[in-house]
Amino acid sequence: MTARAWRGVLWVSLLALVLGSAVGAAGAPRVPNTVLVMGGVISDAVSLDPAQAFEFTSVWAAAQIYDTLVDFNREFNQVVPELATSWTVSADGRTYTFRLRRGVRFHSGNVVDAKAVEFSLQRAMKLNLTPAFILTSFIARPEDVVAVGADTVRVTFKQAMPEILMGSVLANPVSAVVDPALVQRNATPADPWANQWLSFNDAGSGPYKLRAWSKNVKIEFEAFEGYWRGTPRLRRVFYQEMPEPAAAMLALQRGDIDVASDLLPAQYKQLQGQPGIEVKTSPQFTVNYLAMNVGYEPFGKKEVRNAIKWAIDYDALRRIFEDALDPSQTIVPPGMFAHLAERPYRRDVARARALLREAGYERGFRAELIVPVTPPLPDVAAKIKEDLAAVGIEVEVRQLRSADLLGIYRAQRHQLVIQRWGADYPDPDNLARAFASFDARQLAWRNQWDHPVKRTVEQAVGELNRARREALYHEIQRIVLEEGPYAIYGSPLEQNAMRSNVKGLGASPLFAFTNLIDAWKE
Repeated sequence: MTARAWRGVLWVSLLALVLGSAVGAAGAPRVPNTVLVMGGVISDAVSLDPAQAFEFTSVWAAAQIYDTLVDFNREFNQVVPELATSWTVSADGRTYTFRLRRGVRFHSGNVVDAKAVEFSLQRAMKLNLTPAFILTSFIARPEDVVAVGADTVRVTFKQAMPEILMGSVLANPVSAVVDPALVQRNATPADPWANQWLSFNDAGSGPYKLRAWSKNVKIEFEAFEGYWRGTPRLRRVFYQEMPEPAAAMLALQRGDIDVASDLLPAQYKQLQGQPGIEVKTSPQFTVNYLAMNVGYEPFGKKEVRNAIKWAIDYDALRRIFEDALDPSQTIVPPGMFAHLAERPYRRDVARARALLREAGYERGFRAELIVPVTPPLPDVAAKIKEDLAAVGIEVEVRQLRSADLLGIYRAQRHQLVIQRWGADYPDPDNLARAFASFDARQLAWRNQWDHPVKRTVEQAVGELNRARREALYHEIQRIVLEEGPYAIYGSPLEQNAMRSNVKGLGASPLFAFTNLIDAWKE
């Protein structure tokens, strides 16, 4: 069957879903073995230009189309080669010199060389779009990225860079290498970096070529036969917008799609053990938390903040997520370098009441809790309201759309808020800076918590000795755990359901690093 004819079958099948076909156990796969069809929510994608991509779907797509200088191993504890085969670092840890892989070509046929790397990183910094901070936080000027030979690139950072932090910057899709000739050919006076063109087109050297992107409908890839690691075994990949979890689950059971993401926790549980279907689970570099604004008088007292931490029933919150939640209580999520595996808090009403008495709030107080409408977070808010009522704190819950909630949160006008924070790169600096550094104007700033621990955050980021660096991040996590304005109730687990003939494709702590190049079908 030709790809065009097969697409017709797919659309007919999806139409059948919309019309309400019912199925029982999983049917036989209906997708050819060289084709992968994924279903989920892709409408978050704004642009596929790696210099702009910052949403889950667009970052993931950019990672299939483009290569970067370096990558991470599956455990995210070691930087591995990609376009660069090797590198050296200066004695002060600030300057890295990369030697490039020879013979690599872009999808256009043009050669990937050091000038292309220089052009790409400088372009991303000069465009200065949303993800550019990952570069500009560590590289002072575009001119600090220099091609010093046909296959040699030198990058000078603002500070000493532990290797894992260097990898966090240069393995990120914002550092992807684009084809300079193709970009320049499509530039205009109004758009000199061809950002608009690259938002919908491909200038990469990665394992897949972008064949089509219909916004809010589907993304379509085609295997790049000239890829330096060999041609991907999945020759065509379709990622279909399927916002209704029930429709995605049904399509998976029918065999119309191979992978379903963005299902509800109860659906993953329902699919587990069904013949022909497999549910894969992975840690996620995301932290779920309740935040307390210390600008609201009761929360200015550490005893009150800790009373709330002791009042919460963490086991009940985990059950709301159908157990798809690691009950971590520290700001660096499990699986990331320097995670502190301490979980001191559990529901202890007597201890919470004693702390409130110590703070002068033995009669309790009132507070407002804002929460996104996204399931199951309203259920989390309802349970926390119940838990805090047991210790005398009367909570009024207000559900808001995310945009409205973030407007209040970023303006420091909240009292209590339920939110989550996903890592932008796999280094503890990203979390420590957000949760513990008031000067970073992220979460500590929003909650008006200005603590001396911010100096330890600045010390840790440039520490080159791995053991000393780990100890510093443990110290930061312990201080936030004991004094910070956050009750962290876990890290969600990433789940995907797929046909059991799909191999080599697993969830990733960072969505950007789920590479299709490793996947195939039996």
